[in-house]
Amino acid sequence: MSKAAQRAYTAIRDSIISGDYAPGMHLTESELAGIVGVSRTPVHDALLRLKADGLIEMQRNQGARVKTYSNRDIDEIFELRAYLEGYGAELAARDISDEDIIQLEKIADEMEVLGKVDDTSGLYEFARINSSFHKKIIEASGSILLTSLLAPLIDMPLVVLKEHSWRSQANQQRSNEQHRNIIDALKSHDPEWARSVMYGHLISTRPRPKSKS
Repeated sequence: MSKAAQRAYTAIRDSIISGDYAPGMHLTESELAGIVGVSRTPVHDALLRLKADGLIEMQRNQGARVKTYSNRDIDEIFELRAYLEGYGAELAARDISDEDIIQLEKIADEMEVLGKVDDTSGLYEFARINSSFHKKIIEASGSILLTSLLAPLIDMPLVVLKEHSWRSQANQQRSNEQHRNIIDALKSHDPEWARSVMYGHLISTRPRPKSKS
């Protein structure tokens, strides 16, 4: 991928993840090229990569649209993450370094310092740091295949979280406590424990639809 295409990819992806480009939003190459400051060719290349990531949908003669996630999609994403990241935590627990543990503890500290978040900027920051925590564990697993499989699943667009009850204070507190449990399991180099707590963490904190009043 050229530097221009990489720049376009990063800019468009960040706008989708942050919720600036909402699900169902139509994306045109010409408009995106103007916003990013590149030609249409690198934008087209970036859109193809975003399609492979599962963040946009492209149909003949209809252009690109930001992917819309159904409740079933979200359930499947978190089920897949639970199995794959559980395995990743198992691998990481076998020989994770002290430096990796220190970095995970620092990330956990950052999330706890945020406290309750209920606005867009706070939620985005929580989601960003949370993604860093999970990516760090997959990186520590040493599996290139797992890293490539999980990359498009971990970065859930912010707008999806905003439309679900995931952002409740109780879920944030539970997530922080479970992160500490995961770190303890990794510190103990206990593969089975690490796999179990990671699986349970993702299943228990997956986004749920807001109840209709």
